[in-house]
Amino acid sequence: MDKQAVISRLKSLQVTYRPNPDVVRQISHINLLAVVGPTGAGKSTVTKQTGLPFVVGDTTRAPREGEVHGRDYNFRVDPQSLLDEVERGEFVQFVIERETELYGTKASSYPSSGVCVMSIIASSMARFMDLGFASVTPVYVVPPNNSEWMRRIASHHEKDLESRLMEAKDSLNAALSDPQYIFIVNDELPKAVEAIRQVAGGNLDHTASAQARNSAKVLLDHLQKAIR
Repeated sequence: MDKQAVISRLKSLQVTYRPNPDVVRQISHINLLAVVGPTGAGKSTVTKQTGLPFVVGDTTRAPREGEVHGRDYNFRVDPQSLLDEVERGEFVQFVIERETELYGTKASSYPSSGVCVMSIIASSMARFMDLGFASVTPVYVVPPNNSEWMRRIASHHEKDLESRLMEAKDSLNAALSDPQYIFIVNDELPKAVEAIRQVAGGNLDHTASAQARNSAKVLLDHLQKAIR
């Protein structure tokens, strides 16, 4: 089957998909730190510098400039093998984004137990909460302010910038409406990395998280004015 046919088949499977029993047993021993944030927040950079086990996802999309196979994603160009793995229940989860590309994580990308960290999209958080991990801690990485955020976004040269700003709006709304989220401002990278490590160790700075939540509210207000 070609990629288009595989994506079509995967779309029909994603609503009812469940990982196989071995995968379910594995993730029941994992404490997942699920990091969310808009384009330009630096969530991937922060998560990869924590020193914690990092879950590398699989995707059918092509690499963007600077992305490396096996470090940023496992870029899949073998659609039939990918479909076979899904049908065997080897993926923990997957979604079809924008009707054209798969994003997912295989069990082999997770540790056998303990804490691990990965960046995900906000719309997938409910699914992760329901999969059977020992625990899932949602963390939202916030840019320091709107002007710095716009500067970072401009440096990405994203072709689909409008859709990514819409995703940012949706993710901010979702996170701000969920009291489980811990917010971290990525102003200085070493501080943001240390904050993630502290959360992983069960040490939450409630004052800093509240301040970061307020920063997220300000960013959302800017977005709502810019996107009608």
